[in-house]
Amino acid sequence: AEGPPFRHPAPLHLCPTGRIGVATVTAGPGVTNTVTAIKNAQMAESPVLLIGGAAASLQKGRGALQDIDQLSLFKTLCKACVSVRVVRDIIPTLRQAIATAQSGTPGPVFVELPIDVLYPFHVVEKEIGGTKSARGLRGKVVQWYLQNYIRNLFAGAWEPQDTSPLPVQVPLATEDEVGF
Repeated sequence: AEGPPFRHPAPLHLCPTGRIGVATVTAGPGVTNTVTAIKNAQMAESPVLLIGGAAASLQKGRGALQDIDQLSLFKTLCKACVSVRVVRDIIPTLRQAIATAQSGTPGPVFVELPIDVLYPFHVVEKEIGGTKSARGLRGKVVQWYLQNYIRNLFAGAWEPQDTSPLPVQVPLATEDEVGF
């Protein structure tokens, strides 16, 4: 069994608090069950960061469990839809997504995090690192490809990154627009 049993998402209460709402959901049905809440956030101009899991990057488009085009699903509902491809991009992507959700007309943003980007290095290496004793040219090429994939996935992941919030652009009405 994969993950905890399905639970219906709690209602998303949208109110102008000056803060951003954050929801994290599993891939597939977890993401699709948020469509109505995200549409409500869009209509209410509420800043919401939706973080959704996804199939491993290597398995995308290859019939993996719960692999759907989640970005297309939210393209018309969110101010931005992004899929993180490497571990070092998690923090910059989340910083930009939060700033985007709160800037201009507030609204929802969607960030997709494939499972191989979320798991620790040793787990990913064990699961997709290939066999240590590859046979034949084809086996050696596959092993080389998988090892390079893992190195690229985690390259720069342990380097310090700026975690401070990005500036939020809030448009203000001029005196002429307000009528004073």
